[in-house]
Amino acid sequence: MGIISSSSSVENQTRRVLLKNLDQQMKQAAISGAGLNSWEAEELTRIVQEVYFSHPELVEFSPGQVKYQCVSAKEGPGKPLKECSMVSVILTLYDEKDLKEVQGNEYKSRQRTIRQRRMQRITVEAKDQGGLLSQEDLSVLLMCDVKTIQRDVAGLRNRGVTLPTRGQQKDIGPGVTHREWVVRLWLEGKEPVEIAHATHHSIGAVENYLQKFQRVAYLVRKNFTIHEIALTAGISCKAAEVFSELDKKSRNMPFYKTRLEEILLVGGQYYLAEGEKKDSSPLKASRKG
Repeated sequence: MGIISSSSSVENQTRRVLLKNLDQQMKQAAISGAGLNSWEAEELTRIVQEVYFSHPELVEFSPGQVKYQCVSAKEGPGKPLKECSMVSVILTLYDEKDLKEVQGNEYKSRQRTIRQRRMQRITVEAKDQGGLLSQEDLSVLLMCDVKTIQRDVAGLRNRGVTLPTRGQQKDIGPGVTHREWVVRLWLEGKEPVEIAHATHHSIGAVENYLQKFQRVAYLVRKNFTIHEIALTAGISCKAAEVFSELDKKSRNMPFYKTRLEEILLVGGQYYLAEGEKKDSSPLKASRKG
């Protein structure tokens, strides 16, 4: 569970006044000591702030923001929470934009819309700062139960919006959601850049998932077993099974035939390249027989 620090505390208010005074001193020193003009001195002060005060422990809070401790994005799945490295992140719980265009909606619908906007914003903010929020973190920060968060996450996913939560990014919980989601979007005709934006993954991560799927889909057509697919494609049996099932379920999709050409090309090239390395392996020998 994370720790919240409010931006409205006396300590932070005092800190903001001090920083403003130091900013002014810096500008005056730059003008009188270095001979900079007013604009140059202001730019220098801004750059110094970005370099020295970008860390969450040093950054100045804006109204509506809180400091929160969550699990580091570097931590893998399956590790007990008490053993995980934590990072401090600055989250914007309130923004004036949250209330725009929702005043006329029915009360529950309006509250859900506002909550979902905040969920999207703070999960991305946490990820950008090297942390990942869990659904439990969201329930604490937004003061609602986990079931409400789960319903919101499902509703957003149905609209094509995937939140970069710890479970979504690290495959924690029931189902391998983000690998399947990336591949489904690709099979629907979206390109890696679009998929990266929609799923909050890097383009490199998206391309990595797609390449693994293409290998699996190719090997499925060669009647390899799940164990053989995992061994040949260099992935876990669980991932091989997920990609294999996804391939079989997606063959009736309108865009699938277009993607099949790429699957056969990429998968075939990988298979041939790996074949040279495995000429002496039992698997290769059995295939030749």
